[in-house]
Amino acid sequence: MTQLSNHIFQKINYLLVGVIILFSASCGGPAPPPPNAPPPHPNLFSQTGTKNKVLPNTEAPVSGTNEKKENKSVVTLEALGDVWILVQNAQGVELQWQNLRKGERLPVAKQGPISITSSNGKALRVLDHEGSSLKEPAENEGIAILRLP
Repeated sequence: MTQLSNHIFQKINYLLVGVIILFSASCGGPAPPPPNAPPPHPNLFSQTGTKNKVLPNTEAPVSGTNEKKENKSVVTLEALGDVWILVQNAQGVELQWQNLRKGERLPVAKQGPISITSSNGKALRVLDHEGSSLKEPAENEGIAILRLP
């Protein structure tokens, strides 16, 4: 009986080891791809969130020397498609956050270095105070970050 119970015990151990090996091998595998990055602002679709004024795609003439001096520190973000924009200063403090539709423009007061993050690099053009392009749209879609000194 001892030999028979030892043989049964050995077979059960082999069976358990086999099940454990199969179970551990089946739990692995490649991880699924990460989800698309969400916009960095929690109030993206909130109707009560603060919004900045968006200008239509028109150029306003500048009059007076004081306005010209102030406008030299302004860049304009032009949407070539639907895009969200996050503008931060050098310390990472949010200066402006805005959803833009195709054709809309957003003036950004620039005091020192800024970082501009957009949800779609193909859908954003950055213009200087004279309307000249500082940054043309990227070749790829997806989140794009631009740093201006």
